[in-house]
Formats: sequence, C-alpha cells, structure tokens
Amino acid sequence: MAIAYRHPIDGENEFPLLVEDWAELCAGISDADFTAACKLHKMRSAFFPVPANIITAHEELKPHAPMAALPEPPESKTPGLGRLVFEAFRGDQAAKDRLENLRPYGSPLQ
Repeated sequence: MAIAYRHPIDGENEFPLLVEDWAELCAGISDADFTAACKLHKMRSAFFPVPANIITAHEELKPHAPMAALPEPPESKTPGLGRLVFEAFRGDQAAKDRLENLRPYGSPLQ
C-alpha cells in the first residue's frame, strides 16, 4: 500500500507505532483477508485506509450465514366465518346449522 499511497512518515518514531497499532487492531484478520480488504478499500476510496476501514471491508468480504427459511403460510381460512359466527350468535338457525357442519367432529359448540 505504501506504493499506492505516498505519504512522508517519520521512519524512526512514527512508523513503528503505526505498525504496532495496525498489528494490534487487525490481529484477527489473516494475511490473505487483509490483502483482499485493502484491495476492496482501494477500489472504493481515494484515501489511505485506517484500521477501521480495513476491518469494515473485511466484514463485508466474509460469507454470511444463510437466512432462516420463512415460516409456512398459515392454513387457508374459511371466508365469511366471522359473519357466520356472528349470525349464529344472534340466533340465526341456518347459520348455526352451517357452523355445525364446519366444526371438527367431537368438538363442542358453545
């Protein structure tokens, strides 16, 4: 990266501190991943990266776990069931009879 980004650095004082900081902050990144993250940053930015840029680029390059499958859609509902129950509740005998035919066998109608 020093070739791509020319910047005068005090070799005796500043450079060892920078190397130590970068090594500490990017210790969890392998050499190949570090190089890939640097290339990604160079493609996106005209500025010299800081460790946060490299760590962010490294996170973007990581494969992500596949998303969980969506739950199955709910069972289809009987259209007009609410109105049918309402009418049966109000005493409509035809609605009560239709509701009786819809309920599962053995379950009480209250």
